[in-house]
Amino acid sequence: MLDKTYRNLRLSYFLSIAVILIAFVFDVLYTTKYIVPSESVILERWAIIITLGGIYGILKMLHPKLKKEDKPTTEIALKKYVTKYYTRHATLVVLCVFNMSCLIITGLKNFTFLTIITIFAFFLCIPNKKHLEEETKIIDEV
Repeated sequence: MLDKTYRNLRLSYFLSIAVILIAFVFDVLYTTKYIVPSESVILERWAIIITLGGIYGILKMLHPKLKKEDKPTTEIALKKYVTKYYTRHATLVVLCVFNMSCLIITGLKNFTFLTIITIFAFFLCIPNKKHLEEETKIIDEV
């Protein structure tokens, strides 16, 4: 069960990375060809704050670490771990889509860089089998 879950997590991770990278390439190609850059200082500032604060919050607060109370059995611990992992993953996807949509709206290069930063944050969220085993291991109290 653990191996199957690990394979599913890795598959979803690599599929989402591939889709986001392809969408980003098409987004950059589209905006450089068809969109005239328009100044939007307020959107640019808020996007920087949302992106940098969001990445920090996602990586720090949504780390899939389970408490003792969250793992009475291995199956329940595995379900909670997967839920936390997918929540973290989905919020990073939303942040990346936000930056790409801002790039389409304004055409400014800063959103390209913010999207690249968000994609690099994805690399910090790759599923690790050792971490998955440690988090779902049941520790008996003496």
